[in-house]
Amino acid sequence: MNHPTLRCTLTILPLLVLNACSTPAPKTSPSAVAPPTSPTGVAACDAYLASYKATHLAAGTFPPATLDAHYQGMRKILLDAAHDPRVRPYLAARCTLLARSIKAAAQGH
Repeated sequence: MNHPTLRCTLTILPLLVLNACSTPAPKTSPSAVAPPTSPTGVAACDAYLASYKATHLAAGTFPPATLDAHYQGMRKILLDAAHDPRVRPYLAARCTLLARSIKAAAQGH
């Protein structure tokens, strides 16, 4: 399940797709990371986030100890993008692409 190509694809793809609408997340300690409490308000992104941890855990993309930090980073990127009126109209399509890409990359692993 820890195939190097799959790991690379699942790690880099979300960053490439959302790079245009992201800003660097401030570094925080693990205890300062808030639990996921608010959806993005974009159904496709909420669905993607709902499956994010399970998909990455099953694929072995990240060590379990760091998976939550990666999830919180992706969640922040999507929340920030959802609040940007220049990006929000395109966000559903981006999240749909992310969901399809991660599903395709995880098939067979």
